[in-house]
Amino acid sequence: MKKDQLLQLFIAHKDEWVSGNQLASEMNISRTMIWKLINQLKEQGHQIDSKTNQGYKYIGNDELNPQLIESDLNNDYEIIFKKEITSTNSYAKQINDQNLDGKHRLVIAEKQTQGHGRRGRSFYSPAKSGIYMSMVVPFYDAKHLNPGLLTTMTAVVVAKALKKSYPEEDFLVKWINDIYVNNKKVVGILTELVMDAELMQPSAIVVGVGISLSAKEIPEEMKDKVGWISDKQIDKNKLVADIVNGFDEEFPHYLEANFIEDYQKMSFLNGKQVSVDTTKETINGTVTGIDKEGHLLLDVDGKSTTINNGEVVKVNF
Repeated sequence: MKKDQLLQLFIAHKDEWVSGNQLASEMNISRTMIWKLINQLKEQGHQIDSKTNQGYKYIGNDELNPQLIESDLNNDYEIIFKKEITSTNSYAKQINDQNLDGKHRLVIAEKQTQGHGRRGRSFYSPAKSGIYMSMVVPFYDAKHLNPGLLTTMTAVVVAKALKKSYPEEDFLVKWINDIYVNNKKVVGILTELVMDAELMQPSAIVVGVGISLSAKEIPEEMKDKVGWISDKQIDKNKLVADIVNGFDEEFPHYLEANFIEDYQKMSFLNGKQVSVDTTKETINGTVTGIDKEGHLLLDVDGKSTTINNGEVVKVNF
């Protein structure tokens, strides 16, 4: 489509002024048609500035757009975009089972109807209020897999990416997979291993990230129950790309846990008395830190205790 072709031209000249004559020449169409196509792009939420004697400059789009995300990615991903989906993680696993081709995939949705996190808990995912995404990364070596550490790494990556878009906010992590702003959860992370049923070995890792950005579409009766970052307008596509690029940069050597120091600094549990549900028991203690494996360290009645799996269900501030 000519409209998509024009968008690609704008992406190639992002933040640059491009004359109508140049656009018309490169697309071999009239300037009048360029003007019509630009209006169509604007109707889709694309921000395009215009100035006499300079032409047009593409600013961006506050709506999710696969082309814009792809233009900022450092590596090749097959991007699958859905307006509405049950769950990006569920869909990502389904797609991977049908296509064992070793491709990296990124599933993104504007809305999830059955968004969920660890232990099957629901994650509120209304339209146009957040980013719901899952990265599918081919992975075949179960011996070198540490899901907890991978989740810890992803939390640091997401927090750093969010800080670029919201420098005025403080993003804090709660072991192991949640990010908070103003004492409310705004990000959930779910890491899942996908098995090849025939070979009975791993075929991929699916890392899901759900981010509550704004309260614009959240009903009043829900605002006391859910968190969000800010109603400030940001470039969602750049944020998605920053997360994926950050993940790709850290993933090859994540077992070295070079990010643990950053995680420690971001943790709001340090020194807090907490209750941890390990499914087998509830352990009460004071958080003393995180070890190199991403495990939670507790002081329980003067004795050092390491928690490698569980959920912090209560924090005494």
